[in-house]
Amino acid sequence: MKLEARKENILDFIIRDYIKTANPVSSGRISLRSAFGASPATIRNIMLELDEDGYLYQPHTSAGRAPTDMGYRYFVENLMSMREPASQFRSELDRIVENMDLEMDLVFGELSRVLAAHLKLFSGVGVLGEERVFGHGLPQVLKEPEFLRRDMAVRFADFAENIHRSMKTFSNTEVDAQGFGVVSMMFRDENLGECVIFSAGPQRMNYEKAASAVRYATEDIKKNKKHARRK
Repeated sequence: MKLEARKENILDFIIRDYIKTANPVSSGRISLRSAFGASPATIRNIMLELDEDGYLYQPHTSAGRAPTDMGYRYFVENLMSMREPASQFRSELDRIVENMDLEMDLVFGELSRVLAAHLKLFSGVGVLGEERVFGHGLPQVLKEPEFLRRDMAVRFADFAENIHRSMKTFSNTEVDAQGFGVVSMMFRDENLGECVIFSAGPQRMNYEKAASAVRYATEDIKKNKKHARRK
């Protein structure tokens, strides 16, 4: 169900702000943004409606709001947009992909390292037929505040260690009910078969940045393969 414009704009602000800060967002913080053109009372009412609709929740009695699974899914499906990654990241990816004719283990390992460093997420390349994964960034992502809770850290570490078992079920951008987010795209290698590039982290991960980077890497590989075939 599509939300009306004012609800959508406030939900969009809350999710983006929460992704940046990991702090619940108050109606006062929203009202500081004059672009909304709504009174603090109206904003509070809209936030309450978003609560009741299942898009937001209140972590603490007197705190602001944070997105629910449903809120993140709405953001992913309706609000986020693709943006060109930073030029340094693009240059590094281009350099790696130009060497795709070299040892694939080295290329996939380097690609995973650069992707993880750029996104600060657990990122990598998986070879579906062999259930092999070249992954980096687990120590970095476990520094996120969500993983200060031992149970969440253990669950994500287990998810990362066994990601080869679930790669086949990935579908572009997912909000996992366990409290995780995953962005992925598929490509086909003539020798290795179906492969997937992925980035994973807490639900609060920056889906736009991750999706844009993963898409760029995937398209870069596809373009390089087409160019190689023409030679």
